[in-house]
Amino acid sequence: MPKVKARRAVVALLAAAVLYGVAAEIGRGRLPDRIWMGAHYVENIQLLPTWRSLAEEGAFLVESEILVSSIAVSTRRVLIGLVLGSLVGILLGLLTGWATRVEYLADPWVTFFRFTPALALLPLYVVWFGYGETSKVFLIATNVAVITLLGAHQGVRGVPRVYLDAAASLGAGGWLRFRKIVLPAAFPSIFASVRIAAGLAWVTIVVAELIDARMPSLGYLLALAGAYPRVPTMLIGIATVGALVLVFDLLLLLLHTRATRWMGRAA
Repeated sequence: MPKVKARRAVVALLAAAVLYGVAAEIGRGRLPDRIWMGAHYVENIQLLPTWRSLAEEGAFLVESEILVSSIAVSTRRVLIGLVLGSLVGILLGLLTGWATRVEYLADPWVTFFRFTPALALLPLYVVWFGYGETSKVFLIATNVAVITLLGAHQGVRGVPRVYLDAAASLGAGGWLRFRKIVLPAAFPSIFASVRIAAGLAWVTIVVAELIDARMPSLGYLLALAGAYPRVPTMLIGIATVGALVLVFDLLLLLLHTRATRWMGRAA
């Protein structure tokens, strides 16, 4: 499955690259190179840069180590936030799914964070945790925890009651039922939520890195490119984030395949 998805992703990316190249060549010399931004005009804007312009910009960002160092810093933040948020979210989700009373206590908080955008939490986390790494990582972890909590909760609640009753009738205790029936049955839902959370973590990092924004970071690189503006840098930054999301998703899918060899596979 991971190999099939990787091949399809490569084909889709190549098709998108070809279509973009055609559109950029058609737009060259036809699109305006002067735009109005607030109080003044900005000259020499490439609204749809050609592949040559993107290659030149990409070479500059790589040779100057801006892009490489930004990827390293942002990836580290996403990994820490994803692991921390997943651990907290999955544990709480399993607990709320298994114990109804805990669900009643946790539900208002889950609802609050579920529908609160990361940008709204930004100033609060700055006040609570300061301008350092902690606020950035916790902002990512919060969004990840909500998604994985819901996935784990639904996974536990989706276990057929007849399985639990049959195990209980055979003398299995609560912990044994949870470990042998609930966890394996809930795993697909938990894993699906982690995949969604990984993508959301990369969305959140762009917001999180506006806290004490500075190089190197992909979020600040995008913000800086938008302030000037430099469309080639924007597109490279966006493509980099998208590629990292795809890499994370493929790695998680590979991990899922290896961890669930015991499960039957559809032909």
